[in-house]
Amino acid sequence: MMIAATVSNLGKRLGLIGVIAAAIIVFGGAIADAQEPTPEAVIVDHDGEVVVEIANRADAPVAFEEAVTFRRGGQLSLQYIYQSQGSVASPPNDPYFSQQWNFNMVDVPGAWAQTDGEGVIVAVLDTTVNFTGPDGICARVVDPYDAIAQTPGLSPLNTTRPFGHGTHVSGTIAACTNNGIGVAGIAPGVSLMPVRVLSDLGGTTDQLARGIDWAVDHGADVINMSLGGPCTDVWPYCNDSVVDAAVARARSAGVVLVASSGNYGLPYVAYPANNPDVLSVGAIGSDDLRWSPSDTGADLDLVAPGVDILQETTNLGSYGYYLGTGTSMAAPHVSAAAADVLAVNPNLSVDQVIAILRNTAVDLGTPGFDTQTGWGRLDVGAAVNAAMATLVPADPPLTPAPPGSLCAKPACDTVAWVDTVGLWGLWDALSDAPTVSSFYFGDPGDVPFMGDWDGDGVATPGLYRQSDGFVYVRYSNTQGVADLEFFFGNPGDVPLVGDFDGDGRDSVSIWRPSEARVYVINDLGSDGGGLGAAEFSFSFGDSGDTPFVGDFDGDGIDTVGLYRRSTSLVYFRNSLSTGNADLAFFYGDPGDQILAGDWDGDGDDTLAAYRPSTGRVYVNLENTSGAADWDGYVG
Repeated sequence: MMIAATVSNLGKRLGLIGVIAAAIIVFGGAIADAQEPTPEAVIVDHDGEVVVEIANRADAPVAFEEAVTFRRGGQLSLQYIYQSQGSVASPPNDPYFSQQWNFNMVDVPGAWAQTDGEGVIVAVLDTTVNFTGPDGICARVVDPYDAIAQTPGLSPLNTTRPFGHGTHVSGTIAACTNNGIGVAGIAPGVSLMPVRVLSDLGGTTDQLARGIDWAVDHGADVINMSLGGPCTDVWPYCNDSVVDAAVARARSAGVVLVASSGNYGLPYVAYPANNPDVLSVGAIGSDDLRWSPSDTGADLDLVAPGVDILQETTNLGSYGYYLGTGTSMAAPHVSAAAADVLAVNPNLSVDQVIAILRNTAVDLGTPGFDTQTGWGRLDVGAAVNAAMATLVPADPPLTPAPPGSLCAKPACDTVAWVDTVGLWGLWDALSDAPTVSSFYFGDPGDVPFMGDWDGDGVATPGLYRQSDGFVYVRYSNTQGVADLEFFFGNPGDVPLVGDFDGDGRDSVSIWRPSEARVYVINDLGSDGGGLGAAEFSFSFGDSGDTPFVGDFDGDGIDTVGLYRRSTSLVYFRNSLSTGNADLAFFYGDPGDQILAGDWDGDGDDTLAAYRPSTGRVYVNLENTSGAADWDGYVG
């Protein structure tokens, strides 16, 4: 039966489509921390769908668009209006590669330098997938299945449908590449698992759930679903319990699920892409603008190219090269990117893969997340590089160093702790038995930090009192009243301490979580007055991130890094400007407090993690994933 997409009756027919250490901070060292064929096609109306009568032209790509519908009990709709080599030559010798504008937009060549996706299984839940075209899909086929007939094996070549949707989608992921024929695929080294869940008329949610379960049971790492149906509300108010259960099983099994956001022009992402365990992908064109029918909303994760996407596919059983448009064409870009990330590091969790894809995306539109473009445009090359950064071999944990053996002040930074009643403890060295000097400064609840306020090379205390909105600074590591106090920012703002202009003196800048924005201020506030206007500001990261500051490239200017507690991903830039992270990697455990300092005296800052559950600081000397180079108990 045909029913609306609501929580109670979603249409089942889918369209193709710490105690002592209340705070641990960095105790600064000597210098404080411092040419295209013209396509031909005739659009005709057929049973409520827009289809295309393809012009018979064998030497040119042909334009194709198709609208979609979502219906249950009943059906899914289409969302679309080589042998493995380990890496891929760039540019490849496929003659139509120059017309695949989408590959350069998302930096597929940057990913090819590292991987072709080999070792990863991608399940394509779609219509029939055909592998036997002149160019073809060279991926190793594993465990094909027909969820409609409920039989294993490949489905026969479809000779009745004007456009081979599943073949086109699969080609974007894994078309034969660098074979001197036709077009290229993003991850041609993957193994492909074709699972037919859609007929020419669509498919049911029961069929989709069976397809998901088959893919999970047979070892899929990534599932692509270029299909769905329209929603007039967010998940779970637009959902299907059978599919949701299958999605939950897949996520628990460590499978990355990707789906198209929908082609309905609605302010709500289609189902199942709106499910929080599914990466939802909208479509953009070569102009970096959202394709107008691409569904938007709070459930949108990423956008990827989806307009005039060239691939080999079938028309009434005959092969050719066709231009497909829709969110169906966008989704396989993200699925292929997820495969490349997993090919580089198969030990990454689903959360980590998603974090990499989101955090390396190119921000579009409103800074940070927005409902039109999600976290931004997919960047496959940046995602693969971020995954590579997680691969550094883990060194064995080191035995705690004897006193002074790692580094001591003033040659390098150490740590300081502040307890819940304002007692400060300053370490003289990163060692297992440091000398700790202590004094009282501040009140319970104050936010502590340290900086070289006067440029004498010695870091001294500062604190932010949230109850009155003031910053209090001392110029010596002794008990006493503040030497300088000034009003700071807005309620909820977070102080960022660093030398942001390279003058040898630290100042207090602002991280505003509500805006995911940094306000840079190069001078301390006037005594008893305000902080002063920001020199400039820039957006970076997500409002839920926790900031830290360091000179990560040793140029004498501090910049900002962010820690995403939910995934233990740290990322930072080497300039005070909006843009992608210059380096991102996983370090520590969720809930750790991240610090940055020059722990070994080499001139650049690296990370450390304070873990409240153990009372220890774990120091990293290389800014890479892996075991700590030194750890010590601080309380």
